[in-house]
Amino acid sequence: MRVFLSRPLFNTTYLSARFAEKGITLTTTDSNDICSLQTLLEHAQDADALITHTEDAITAEVITALPERVKLIANYGIGFSNIDVDAATAKGIQVTNTPTEEAFHATAEATVALIVSIARQVPALNTERRNMKTDPAPSFQRPTAVSIRNKVTGVIGLGRIGSRVATMMHHGFNNKIVYFDLFQNSDMETALGAEKVALDTLCKTADFICVNMPLSADTHHLVSADMINAMQNHTVFINTARAELVDEEALIARVNRGELHGVGLDVYTDLVNDITAENVALTSHFANFEKEAYLAMTNLVAENVIGVLVDAVPATPVNSVTGEPND
Repeated sequence: MRVFLSRPLFNTTYLSARFAEKGITLTTTDSNDICSLQTLLEHAQDADALITHTEDAITAEVITALPERVKLIANYGIGFSNIDVDAATAKGIQVTNTPTEEAFHATAEATVALIVSIARQVPALNTERRNMKTDPAPSFQRPTAVSIRNKVTGVIGLGRIGSRVATMMHHGFNNKIVYFDLFQNSDMETALGAEKVALDTLCKTADFICVNMPLSADTHHLVSADMINAMQNHTVFINTARAELVDEEALIARVNRGELHGVGLDVYTDLVNDITAENVALTSHFANFEKEAYLAMTNLVAENVIGVLVDAVPATPVNSVTGEPND
């Protein structure tokens, strides 16, 4: 049995050893760059399973080109919007992801870290000092931070990550929590007094807005230009979910005009190259970039591969070729 990994992990040797115990051979590329379609399809010819990353576009066309021997596409990541799950299901290919508790915690902590960083003007202050030879002269006319305590945090998507963000902001900074979601979260309403509101209400009233919603056809550009323009001038806006959830052009135009306190983006497109505002942090899709989360994700992707190739039971399926869909 053979598995192709589209890009090396931080612990590829460990993953390879886990597979070897089960008679599975792991191959990967020598590059940390996103795997080209040509390379992916070449290696797929000899593979029983593929381990992909969220940056790999596994479209219906790619799935059609895969050989019949491929039984599994195991995504290394919480999300799986990069894979045409319907096309995979139609071809009898199992799809899995790695929704570990550690990854949820890591992304939530990164979201809160960005809120704190932007609220306290850390990116702007860092840029200012690095452009000078000595510390700036004290002046009360310089841009100031905004407090984090006793504010309103608006969570767009109060799921497994958003709920953790809400808990930290409520208990850590005494924030009132408002949220928008396609579903009611009664547990968070009971535990934190969270209030479910319309999205436009959230955008108009929250001091801190963070996007933690999964991407789907229903949520594409959910945070529209109208929603962005409804935000208060002191709003801190954070997106650690997917770039396509937000009208980036409208967001960038508004922050560049100085009409938002600042923005923290872990996910984005090349439009961010047009940002001129200083109080902006770009973290390059590294929200779950921590040793504990990556080890847990590596173990789970191994369990999914072994589960499908050896035991015929995936640990965390996202389609129903075998087992029930993962929520």
